[in-house]
Amino acid sequence: MDVCVDVGTPGKPGGGGGGGTGGGSGGGEGGGSGNGMCKLVDDTEIPCAPGYNPADRCFYELMDPQPPSGPGHTDMNGADTTGPGAFYMRDCIVNDVGGIVWLTEPPAGLLPDPEVLARQARDKMTLLGANIGSSPGPDAPGLVGMPVWLWNNKSDTTWGPNSATAAVPGLSVTATARVTKITYSMGDGGSVTCTTAGTKYSKAYGDKSSPDCGYRYTKVSAGQPGGKFTVTATSSWEVTWQASNGASGTLPDEIRTSNTTARVGELQVVN
Repeated sequence: MDVCVDVGTPGKPGGGGGGGTGGGSGGGEGGGSGNGMCKLVDDTEIPCAPGYNPADRCFYELMDPQPPSGPGHTDMNGADTTGPGAFYMRDCIVNDVGGIVWLTEPPAGLLPDPEVLARQARDKMTLLGANIGSSPGPDAPGLVGMPVWLWNNKSDTTWGPNSATAAVPGLSVTATARVTKITYSMGDGGSVTCTTAGTKYSKAYGDKSSPDCGYRYTKVSAGQPGGKFTVTATSSWEVTWQASNGASGTLPDEIRTSNTTARVGELQVVN
């Protein structure tokens, strides 16, 4: 059995040792008020860091991102990676058996930071830019000063919600992604930001403006490549997560872009 004792800084009392038994939580780290070193029963000093497993005197860290697993993929020891489990980076004190290993269960007392699993769940999702609809469409001529309607043909990959789960034994995290806004850069120097998916145009609307996502050009597209403005839609995906242990949070927004075109002319009056 290994017991970790905090080695105090001279002149300061050492912190209370978190003595652990084999398979105990966190490898029995010492308190954090000393110089950051823990002493085993044989006087070997090791850093007081999360991820220490006293059963084999190795440190483990869940890899993020995870290497490919499943049929045809093995770890450094040739272990099969099909089925539940995860890759860990192992660093050992007393022997040279470190490296990437596949474990079907986390080492004793070791669970990953839920945000690590949240990122893995996010990476399982397909998050795309807007599937842009517009009126007038890319091949239909519009006019300076007339309404342009913009909308996103919604799906779970272009608007959300889109969810995925990542888990290890003892902890699971579900991440959910939703588009919160789409900024359309209209190619003429102007832009419009829409916080809804927009309203699809129909002839019943006539020459009205879009109620939630529209634009009006003030210049023609003549002189642009192909005689059209390039319209770029930038979608901001908000990613929130919820863990089975009650923790929750938000990851940085995921940004995706897509493009369409707009041909804009000017009304000619013939006498």
